[in-house]
Amino acid sequence: MTNAKKRKKTRRRFWNSPFLPLALLLAFLALIALFWGNISWVVNANIWRQILSDAFPQIFPRPYVLVVKNPTLISGTPEVDNKPAIKSPGAENSPASAQKPRRDMLTIPGINITAPIITAKTGDAEVISGLLDSGVVLYPGSAPFGENGQTVILGHSAPAGWPKIKYEWVFSKINELEKGDMVVVTYDNITRYYKVAGSQIVNPKDGVPAPTVEGNSLMLISCWPPGKDTKRIAVEAEL
Repeated sequence: MTNAKKRKKTRRRFWNSPFLPLALLLAFLALIALFWGNISWVVNANIWRQILSDAFPQIFPRPYVLVVKNPTLISGTPEVDNKPAIKSPGAENSPASAQKPRRDMLTIPGINITAPIITAKTGDAEVISGLLDSGVVLYPGSAPFGENGQTVILGHSAPAGWPKIKYEWVFSKINELEKGDMVVVTYDNITRYYKVAGSQIVNPKDGVPAPTVEGNSLMLISCWPPGKDTKRIAVEAEL
């Protein structure tokens, strides 16, 4: 028998082997295990629900809307839905505002977060949900950055493996922040540095937790656990 015929016979025997399906299955599972961190979002029902809701909002409405219910902020009153956007006193007339384009950003180096700060003009849940796609949201009725009172910033959280297409993942790791970690806020061309003072898990119906620090209390709030709407995580930082 020639070598060519032997090779052909060997190949035929391989493809007709009863163990071939099992071998292919094991190889497939090994590849999934090897690259699971990069592809796990494919089998996440929440992610596909989000993709469908973005493509067909009328058919697949968003399941979760981050909203602060009946907040009582130190600087304002419980009814904040129609309050105008916050501006620092004198900001419009300051030389910095006249010379530089405005760039409002939140940076948390410890968990590698940099996101635009969007100033909400209404507390409407659907409006805020839309704004959260573009960054983190400064909740209306908050104290201006640097002034006495409570400044609330909202951000989405998402399950592990969620693709970073928008900012739905931005606060997914704020539970990892520890006391003393830095939070940097650049707002109206002024940069301020905060340090984490603590965190807590609260019920959505309880609203914004009361501040535990004096002066300007910065409160970062998100749904918790990531991808679910059962609780809220609130991380407080002091100026």
